[in-house]
Amino acid sequence: MFKQIWKGWTTSVSVIFTPLFLIAALVQPEAPDNMLLVVPLVPVIAAGQGVLIGELVCLGLKILSFKN
Repeated sequence: MFKQIWKGWTTSVSVIFTPLFLIAALVQPEAPDNMLLVVPLVPVIAAGQGVLIGELVCLGLKILSFKN
């Protein structure tokens, strides 16, 4: 279950935010120059978030199984 949560979160966040960061970096004139360096890091950050969220969901399910 952890792997499904992690992959789903990483994929969805990457698909949503990578194009948004790329558009923001290329279109907005007041965007900093190093904004283009952030775009490749979006999937890495999303993977880290996916790991944390997957752990929390699995931990919550484990705690709920002890209550029942």
